[in-house]
Amino acid sequence: MRKLIIVLLALAIGLGACSGARQKLSPQANVNAKTAGVYYAQQNVEKAEEFYRKVLAEHPDHALSLRRVADISLHKGENFPDKAVQYNEEAYEYYNKALAIYAGYEELSNEEKLDIRDMTRRRDGAWTRIYRAGDAAVTAGNTQEAMEIFELAHELNPERYEPMIRLKDIYQKELKDDAKAEEILLSLIEQDPDNLDYFLETGAFYFNMKNYSEAVKFFEKARVKAPANTDNLMNLSYAYYEMENYTKALESIQAALDLKPGDEDIIQNAKDIAFRTDNKELTVRYLKQLINLRSNQNDYAQLCMILNDLEQYEDMVSYAQAWYQWDNTSEDAVQFIILGAAKTENTSLQQTFTRILQSMRE
Repeated sequence: MRKLIIVLLALAIGLGACSGARQKLSPQANVNAKTAGVYYAQQNVEKAEEFYRKVLAEHPDHALSLRRVADISLHKGENFPDKAVQYNEEAYEYYNKALAIYAGYEELSNEEKLDIRDMTRRRDGAWTRIYRAGDAAVTAGNTQEAMEIFELAHELNPERYEPMIRLKDIYQKELKDDAKAEEILLSLIEQDPDNLDYFLETGAFYFNMKNYSEAVKFFEKARVKAPANTDNLMNLSYAYYEMENYTKALESIQAALDLKPGDEDIIQNAKDIAFRTDNKELTVRYLKQLINLRSNQNDYAQLCMILNDLEQYEDMVSYAQAWYQWDNTSEDAVQFIILGAAKTENTSLQQTFTRILQSMRE
């Protein structure tokens, strides 16, 4: 038994020496630190915390004690779900204090650099757990609790924008308070007027409010910051379309398509804008691109109708035949072939598909 006590005491002395080399303690605080180290090594977190807090009462800037209290609080947060937010908040704050002390050290050792990385990782983990607790409260329908948690997460780390965005969502969607949601977004931009995420969120907010002119302002700012963000270019195009600025709408969607030439969703949206603006030639161009990517009855039918309107009958026959090859049960495809054959005076083709149409109807 005596050997065990000696071994544990040696371990505690080692722990204290390891971390306390830069910080001197009073004799009593040194004893408390060593006692805490023994309990910590034994995984007796309650007693370890008690003695680490005694050290901090006398030396509130003792880095090891701050770190160990943070570790213990993080452990409690994992094991006591009802108080998880409280314990993770404590862990975050104690890690922050310890990291601030380490930041004042000159010529950090490799061990100290590892300590900093470990504490930073654990501190960020504590913050993430708090944020997720807010999400859980939203899911459970505890709106007020969720708001308090998101406010805490923002207070702990104002550089993280997510909590305020979640608060904005609550005001807008749950509480139907658009004015407060707008206030939050504008305050974020005031604090960080060059933040891409804020531009995107604020643009989306105004778009959903049908305030398209304001939405365009923020989507355009986002475009300057991230010219290759195709989602933003598509949103910008939608906003311009709603403002009936069709030239800008097409320019924005084409810019997105230039970045992702084969993106089916972008081509689909580009086609829709072109069609709604009655730009038949451009609609045909986008429809042909879509047909090269997929086989779709609606695409074939729309393309053939527009080609007929444009009196581009040979092209219409070609795509109607491709449509028929893809779906040889389509009477519409056959009728377009017959119509095109008549317009181009292709008697043989007209007769062949007239017979096919008759057989389909028998």
